[in-house]
Amino acid sequence: MSQETDDLPWISVKGDTSAARGLLLKASPVILFGMVRIGLLMARGRGSSAGAGPAGLVMAVVAVAVPLVWLAARLGLRAANARIRLDEGLLTVRDSWGRRILSTPVEDITGLHQVRLPVEGENKFRIVLTSRDAKPLMIDARRWQPDTLRQLWPALGVPVRDHGFLTFRELRSRLPGVRVPWHQAHAVLFAVFIVIVTIAYVALIVNLPFLL
Repeated sequence: MSQETDDLPWISVKGDTSAARGLLLKASPVILFGMVRIGLLMARGRGSSAGAGPAGLVMAVVAVAVPLVWLAARLGLRAANARIRLDEGLLTVRDSWGRRILSTPVEDITGLHQVRLPVEGENKFRIVLTSRDAKPLMIDARRWQPDTLRQLWPALGVPVRDHGFLTFRELRSRLPGVRVPWHQAHAVLFAVFIVIVTIAYVALIVNLPFLL
């Protein structure tokens, strides 16, 4: 191993869930109100529709608790497993499941590319890391601890090139092989899918007390 590689710092960037936790905290009053409202409607009934009694109230609590538990589990997995680590000249990236999605020597890194994508929300900027033997990896800085992530970029010794705004087609053309999250690249289809799943889930929860 070269002296240059030996002089590289050790940096570990953990997955950051503060944005999702902050959004969940802000939405908690609305979620709580909706749970109580739906629970009372399911318990008492409305108009000519008979209520399900205590089972309806319990089912409303379960209906809200299930997605919240799922979300908490996802956030916990990311906080526990997601890592970007620079150690002894080797850059390793692991996802929320602990799977290694990139492992490359620092000397094989060929570029850091900042792009602005057509995605919803305020944070449209991404960093795409390219290397000689691995596919380009897109990194959303919002999902990683900002302080240590800012230390990582200069430690790699590669300047950041700003590509400005790119459509997803232009991004794939300019950086072939880069993986774009499906729900971002197909936002309309994803929104339709979420609406359909939500309607089906609500219909199931409303009718389940009467089926048991």
